[in-house]
Amino acid sequence: MRFRLIFAALLALPLAAHAASFDCTKATGAAEKTVCADPALSRLDDDLGKAFVQAMSAAANNDSLRLSQRAWLKQRDACGSDKACLDRVYRQRLQRLRDTASSQASGDSRWAQTWQLDSANPSVNSQLDITGKGPTYRFSMSANNGGNMGQLDGKITVKGDRASFHGDADAPSCRIDFVRVGQRLTLDQHETDCGAGNGVYYGGNYLPASAMAAKPKPDLVSLKLLDAAQNAQARTLLGHDYSTLVDTVNLCGDGEDKDGLGAKVTDCFVRGLANTNAAIVMRKGEQLWIGLLVFDAHNDSRMRYYTNVPAWKKKLPGTIKAWHDERDPKLPIDKIP
Repeated sequence: MRFRLIFAALLALPLAAHAASFDCTKATGAAEKTVCADPALSRLDDDLGKAFVQAMSAAANNDSLRLSQRAWLKQRDACGSDKACLDRVYRQRLQRLRDTASSQASGDSRWAQTWQLDSANPSVNSQLDITGKGPTYRFSMSANNGGNMGQLDGKITVKGDRASFHGDADAPSCRIDFVRVGQRLTLDQHETDCGAGNGVYYGGNYLPASAMAAKPKPDLVSLKLLDAAQNAQARTLLGHDYSTLVDTVNLCGDGEDKDGLGAKVTDCFVRGLANTNAAIVMRKGEQLWIGLLVFDAHNDSRMRYYTNVPAWKKKLPGTIKAWHDERDPKLPIDKIP
């Protein structure tokens, strides 16, 4: 019985774990089943498994390589049963793994690795994969700001600790300067038009993926939405929805307290997803009133209302009701006890 080396187990394992082998009869998802059923794709999967092992053995930073493999798995699974798509993403990943193994063996790991944007906002992300053997490297970037996305690929030639990318036919005015300082890579995007979605930029400070994984996760204090005492109340009040609110803090603005409670009001939403990923937070001292858009079991939007003020448990503040009605007056409301 033939076993294929695949990497889906990495999504559920700690970074210290290794990739695992699986029987094709246990494949899950359209992408894996299509790969198992197609001899050409199955051979690519075998080749990818060998390349991954070689890259892991040569890598100076295995955690970074695992993180980049996780990101690639999502790209592969998005192909579903599309054989042409699967062939393309497998070949691209295979080349990058081979380049990574070669560059690590040649001592080029200072540049050739996976980098992630050092962003305090969980809705603003960018991953940069640099592969090859210097002084010329390939790079691939995937970035998002909320629901808006961007993808950029190209080549850079390193001179000392600097390199520059000048646009191609798709984004001729795009220019990005790369500066390596110690364990940090700074990207300076000179033109806003690099072919990405609205509000998506590649510039900023990047750290090795393993360093980013070790950083504390953002919370409502680091996002400057609540103070420490309010944050403690919010964790208890929201439970599992605390992380939902954190993920919603993308673009925020001050609102009006229509109830005369003397509360500070902040309206937050995710760029490009304002009608489905949004929240309103009222706070006065440790008193909280929160309206949060969520998805139910049928993937339909609704609003959950939370408060730690007993007198308001069953009564929706006019401020939150107005915010709700601006989005959709028919949107279901759940008053959480």
